[in-house]
Amino acid sequence: MASTGRKIKVLVVDDQRLVRDGIASLLGLDEEIAVIGTAENGKEALALAREFRPDVCLLDIQMPVMDGISALERIRAEGIVPYVVMLTTFDDREYIVRSLRSGAVGYLLKDLPSEEFVRAIKQVVKGVFLANGEVINKLLGSLKAEEDSGKNLVSDSNALEQYEFLTLREQKVLSLLGTGATNSEIADILSLSEGTVKNYVSSILTTLGFRDRIQTALFAARNELTKEE
Repeated sequence: MASTGRKIKVLVVDDQRLVRDGIASLLGLDEEIAVIGTAENGKEALALAREFRPDVCLLDIQMPVMDGISALERIRAEGIVPYVVMLTTFDDREYIVRSLRSGAVGYLLKDLPSEEFVRAIKQVVKGVFLANGEVINKLLGSLKAEEDSGKNLVSDSNALEQYEFLTLREQKVLSLLGTGATNSEIADILSLSEGTVKNYVSSILTTLGFRDRIQTALFAARNELTKEE
């Protein structure tokens, strides 16, 4: 996470100059964000990430020379950027799953309203998973496809047994995770602080035995734990 008292350093990567310059200009207007560079392909992104060590990298999927997912894998392997968010016009399920499995902490479509980009950057450094509603739906859809092929993103049997050990409040937080709600949205709905919600999410992951927020949210959605009692 970016340290308190300094700007969040962001690297913007997209092969379309208009897109990357537009996003960079928009982010640069915020006093809490510093755009440390832009790149037009994954190879350039990797070099800039090594040199400037940004806090967040907005990384396009389809680019020449080196595509976004290949760059993501290299960046995560070297541990040079804490938060990588995939930025693309493509909402294909395969891209989403590959990106998230490779270590992305969010997946935003390029048609996101301009004012939401600044909010997204500030959320991701607080540990909030980022995704458009369309992306959440694609993730949920991926479960059916993987189950049909004999593969599953997560194993539910043990988690379902452990679910009964969650408190009622944790169960409610879990149900909201399954709808794709952010920590901020959950906090508003349950009248809690974001810090308290983050603690609940950590406790839920530990109890259910899941690695990350994505697995947990998908578990909740697949097992219909998002339904109101």
